[in-house]
Amino acid sequence: MTVRSKLRNIRPWIVWILRILVGTTFVVSGLSKSIDIWGFAYKIEEYFLVWGMSVPHTLYVIAALLLATSEFVLGAMLTLGCYRRTAAWLLLLMMLGMLPLSAYIYVVSPVADCGCFGDFIHISNGATFVKNIFLTLALIYLSIVNRRVSGLYNPYWQWLAATACFVYCVAVGLWGYNVQPLVDFRSFPIGTSLISDQDGSDDDIEIGFVYEKDGEQKMFSTDSLPDSTWTYVDRRILSGEIDNKATFSITEDGEDVTEEVIATEGQQLIITVPDHHRAGISFTYTVNELSQKMDSIGGSLIEVVTMDSEEIERWKDLSNATYPIYKGESTIVKELVRGVMGAVYLSDGKIVWKRTLSSVDLEEVDRSLARSGTLDSLTDDGHERLLGWTALLVAILAVILMGDKCFMMLKRLKKNSETKKNE
Repeated sequence: MTVRSKLRNIRPWIVWILRILVGTTFVVSGLSKSIDIWGFAYKIEEYFLVWGMSVPHTLYVIAALLLATSEFVLGAMLTLGCYRRTAAWLLLLMMLGMLPLSAYIYVVSPVADCGCFGDFIHISNGATFVKNIFLTLALIYLSIVNRRVSGLYNPYWQWLAATACFVYCVAVGLWGYNVQPLVDFRSFPIGTSLISDQDGSDDDIEIGFVYEKDGEQKMFSTDSLPDSTWTYVDRRILSGEIDNKATFSITEDGEDVTEEVIATEGQQLIITVPDHHRAGISFTYTVNELSQKMDSIGGSLIEVVTMDSEEIERWKDLSNATYPIYKGESTIVKELVRGVMGAVYLSDGKIVWKRTLSSVDLEEVDRSLARSGTLDSLTDDGHERLLGWTALLVAILAVILMGDKCFMMLKRLKKNSETKKNE
């Protein structure tokens, strides 16, 4: 057997191994971004701000959803052997943009994390660059030989598989944007207590927060955070040691009042406003209604914003707030709950559920309070929903595959039958 024959025999194995390695990488990357579209949009915005550019937030969200869906669908098609030429070439074209970008990030380090896998997996900028080199080389090879190895589906059926993957990924993304990410990879998942349990062990730790404005970076202490015209860049430990887990804190007149404000017993609702310029004042009607309902059951409602003192006073007047409003650090507020305005429900200081304020139905709140006197029934099991949707996608792909094979078998039987008749 010649060397060429040996290579021809092992080529299908090489192609399938690369299809699975490269394809599943893009599937995981696209799905993790789609799960948390808010987080991916924030990361894109971070890149643009580093480059001194600013565009409407809606465009960040659209770009995030398009990129996440493209990665997922093309990665799935490559893994399944569908659109063998198109999938390989489009992914290679994508990498021709990502590879120079990852090289720039590795050399310049404008951001701490590239955001390749959202908050699901954090890898260094150097590891990201190496990963992208491998993916690019693999895709160059696949763009040449991928068409020579058949896939799972015949060309007549592969569009159904692509459509199913597209609908699945978009549904995951839209749910994450309009309600809350189906899986919470951040620092404050369900069940987390917002009260620190470190017994003052961090008293000797000094933390500085780096903000940027007009190209100038400046460090601020916890008690003197700047107004919203400054952009958060980084957090640095000036003295002492601390873990990397984010800590929830709110301030009033420069004083940390977290432990005094967060109720360790009973029910509490926290409304967040990470960017008041985008928060519609019409939402404040819902907040006022929720505040009255929480008072009626002996609970409480507070609002955490990222404004300075003067802006908070104006916001109080505009919203006719009868509830207390406190200041929080922008990055932590965004990490706690996604949304233009968010709602976090606590029981004895621990997170029971969280969602965008726009997804909170006042009639559903009334029904929950009438049944149990709590808001526990507004809980949504995102893990279970994601598993259900994923199982449905796998089942649909399996049905399409079986239909494809049955169709081809019947086609061969018909052809054989016609051949015998002609004989």
